[in-house]
Amino acid sequence: MGPYQWIDGNAFSIRHMALMDRWLLAMVFSRYRHLNADKLNEHGKTLGALLKHHPDIAWVIKKRSPESQTVVDFLIAHGAEVQGEALRQREVRLMEAMETDIVYTEPAIMETACNYITAWQPTRLHALVDLTDAVVLDVGAGTGRLTFEAARTAKHVYASEPVDRLREHMRDRIQREAWTNITVLDGVVAWLPYEDNTFDVVLSGHVIGDDFETEVAELKRVTKPGGRVVVCNGDDDIMRTKPEDGFIRCGFTPYVHDTKVGGRVYNYALTVM
Repeated sequence: MGPYQWIDGNAFSIRHMALMDRWLLAMVFSRYRHLNADKLNEHGKTLGALLKHHPDIAWVIKKRSPESQTVVDFLIAHGAEVQGEALRQREVRLMEAMETDIVYTEPAIMETACNYITAWQPTRLHALVDLTDAVVLDVGAGTGRLTFEAARTAKHVYASEPVDRLREHMRDRIQREAWTNITVLDGVVAWLPYEDNTFDVVLSGHVIGDDFETEVAELKRVTKPGGRVVVCNGDDDIMRTKPEDGFIRCGFTPYVHDTKVGGRVYNYALTVM
């Protein structure tokens, strides 16, 4: 099992990378972009060996993510000289190490195996903000943890998600359950396809952190004056000891609670002036 125990690597293979879209592939391969052969770890060498062994998968990746082409070629050139059962065992370890990427290809597994989704209590969201009749944006919506809960009371919820299989997963649920006040579309936290001052509330969870100032500025840009930017994270078993400095630096108020699975989680809220 992987470090979070979300997946069993034996049930996955390199073929799942063919299910990844451009945004996700670019994120995965960017980890190897600035490495030389001497710095390549076991997982990088395994990935190279697998791509060499599966040229069809390598072809799909390079066509779908042009910015990753040189990295794919680099990994293939420096892949481990291993095959057969030994390669399969390394592939299993790689899949488990990549579980936070791999689960995006199987949204149903996310909803049943990821404790930050399964252990989360909707009351956490409503304690942070009143969503009654609000026009809401959920940034990095994932499988829709915040989106569908917000839609119970909001006027309309826009779910922004860069991973195509997650967008389709939400759209399938919308159709299946006949939701009429949810719209799903593409978008990343650092660049949102909306006009200034559009939303009453902007939500996110497990999204901000690569560049706090840039990302928070973009969330504030699309929020109406007097509106709220709310970070409502999922509930997990990690015992955090303090709020994240980036949120405090950006002016958020932290809210802490202990989870039913033994963790401590900080959520954050900010009123846009």
